Amino acid sequence: MLNQPDGFVTHEKIKQMKKRSFIIGLAGLSLGLLNSCKSDQIGYLSENIRYNVENLQVNQGAVVYTDAIVANGSTTPLTVNLLAVRNKETGELSTEFSKEHEISTYLAEITWRDTTLDLLNAKIGKAKYPPMMLNATGGRVGFTQATQFVTPGQYTIDVEVSNVAGQKKFKNILDFNVIGAKKEDILFKSCTSSDYGAESNFLPYTDYEIVVEHQAEGENKIVYQWEDKNGKPFNPKKGEVIKRGDRPTFKNWSPYYPEEVTDTGLVYRYPDVSGLVYPIMNGTYVGTEFWSGDPISYYRIVGTATTLGRNLNPVSTIKFYRSGTYTVRFRFLTITHS
Repeated sequence: MLNQPDGFVTHEKIKQMKKRSFIIGLAGLSLGLLNSCKSDQIGYLSENIRYNVENLQVNQGAVVYTDAIVANGSTTPLTVNLLAVRNKETGELSTEFSKEHEISTYLAEITWRDTTLDLLNAKIGKAKYPPMMLNATGGRVGFTQATQFVTPGQYTIDVEVSNVAGQKKFKNILDFNVIGAKKEDILFKSCTSSDYGAESNFLPYTDYEIVVEHQAEGENKIVYQWEDKNGKPFNPKKGEVIKRGDRPTFKNWSPYYPEEVTDTGLVYRYPDVSGLVYPIMNGTYVGTEFWSGDPISYYRIVGTATTLGRNLNPVSTIKFYRSGTYTVRFRFLTITHS
């Protein structure tokens, strides 16, 4: 065979080159066809989005938050819109959670010096909040002090979640239980009897009870009454119920309105501090002595008004958590009004 000069392309090489070009062309065509059939999907939205709590417990009047919604692989950020709040047992829509209520908040510490409405109001702010709020970015759910105005029970919510991939609706995504809170708290109670006309011979008296009634729609006032075993009230207007000179009564802890003395009890009006615990003062002076802490209150039923012939000295510490009218009844279970 004759030697070919360098760079000379034979007929066989040309055939091989054409074959390789054909194969490469087919591969490119196949890739192009594959790409043309593939959808231009952007992002991902999971079917299994959820909250990381099974049944959230919400105490009325307390502030509670969930974490953000669990994306479960979805492209973030997620936008979450509330669709409905429903009673879990009946399925009925509930509108209570979107209604705004005025709530009080502390702007500064309330002290024993803040004994007038002007001084008090300078340290208390007012704002309107619904019982439940949902943060559209991330889906965090928050419950405010305004839950004190909703009906206790089991509820659930429906939401719509969206991102760059689209949107989906999720029913029953968060169950929560609103737990009825105490309307008041009797922190301490005690009673003694003592000699009439003297601060001596104190003896325990245990046959009594304290009953507290609440009317949410009533005006803001707290009524203290003292009754014998038959329900007959002792009469403060006639001097049958008096204060103990060196100790605080509820008036010392609630100085914003005058004490009203009636023939059945003592009436203490109080300011609108919805969302806060009342009394809100942390201390008070009686003469030169300072009393601090919880609002302990001392009273006396004079011995001439009882068949026992001795003074009765009831003591109590009660806090109130709601607005409205409270009636506090001290019932002496073995004593008759004389």
